[in-house]
Amino acid sequence: MCIVRSLKYAKKNLCFIGLVCVMLVILNASFAHTQETGDKIEDLTLRLLVWEGYAPEQELATFISAVQKKYNIRLTFVIKNASNPDDFFNELRKGEVEMISPAHNLPKDSRYNLTTNGLTLPINLTHVPNYRHITADLQYQSWAMEDDAVFAVPVLQGPYGLAYNADILPEEPRSWNILWDPRYAGRYTISRDYYELNIYISALALGYRPENIFSYDAIKGHLLEERVRKLAVNAHSFWTGFDKELYFKGKALATSWRSRFPELNALGEKWRITVPQEGTTWWVDTLMIGHTLKTNPRLRRIAEEWINYLLEPLVQTESLALKLGIYPVTTPALTLFKKRQGHSPDIINQNRLLENHISWKVLKTRSRNAFSLLWSEALRARAAD
Repeated sequence: MCIVRSLKYAKKNLCFIGLVCVMLVILNASFAHTQETGDKIEDLTLRLLVWEGYAPEQELATFISAVQKKYNIRLTFVIKNASNPDDFFNELRKGEVEMISPAHNLPKDSRYNLTTNGLTLPINLTHVPNYRHITADLQYQSWAMEDDAVFAVPVLQGPYGLAYNADILPEEPRSWNILWDPRYAGRYTISRDYYELNIYISALALGYRPENIFSYDAIKGHLLEERVRKLAVNAHSFWTGFDKELYFKGKALATSWRSRFPELNALGEKWRITVPQEGTTWWVDTLMIGHTLKTNPRLRRIAEEWINYLLEPLVQTESLALKLGIYPVTTPALTLFKKRQGHSPDIINQNRLLENHISWKVLKTRSRNAFSLLWSEALRARAAD
């Protein structure tokens, strides 16, 4: 009986020792694999082509740290600033960028066809949970969609507005027609890149209805041609990219992407935004991801998480909207934005612009070509003047 019991214990001990040996082999193999791969940090680079200020340094640093902690990836951002809407298409085509920030009227523009030409990818909204906080009027819009997939996520918005120097114009101008007032010839600056916007404000100043300004056939004629010509000829200068304080300093009037001007005010010039009675056109900048991420799922997910991060209320408000003088796109951020503004002298006009504006439309080829020709002729008249 004792011998049998001893044999049973011996078998049990042998089984236990065998099990321990197997576990040690598995652990050693796992440890060896971890040593070879798991502990080795991976280097990835995310290349952005965005408007100036859309990738704040402090937010890049925070996001890089979070990615390393979460994925054991050492992320590097390469940031290029766009100056012209054509830049987005050109850089995507060359495969030199993973993310772009076009305005909402560009993805479906026939010059680019960004959602159908294979240069951009649909965005997985499970990686962008903050999308649900974007205001309802900006979610799932036709300009952002293709085959029920979202290709463009709104990130910031604002006007092509009329700004004025309150030190020079003590009374707030109420109409775009101020730009054709002889007293201010040579004393204003406007955008060079977005020629169609200068056509829009010329048409609005002539009294055309907002819904008609996007169609050349609805506004064409000598009156429009003369308005556009004078606008170009009498401008002091043209600005490109994202308007900066140096473009405005010393001027009386300007067109601007902004609704507030903290840098200019810090320099001692009292710039304000006004709300012309004819209306103000409006852009929504988006983020899209490029085709180079198609074969890099890890980097693609990180790119989508970067979009989500930029939709965080504090990032939207403190790091982007308030610093750049433009508007957030999410409901929580807009609430915070208005609270941070407090009793700013600009707050009334900022709210009026936000609540009542004219969203840019995707232009038909005929209208775009005609607007481009109109602006080119105006610039030639300026050069000959």
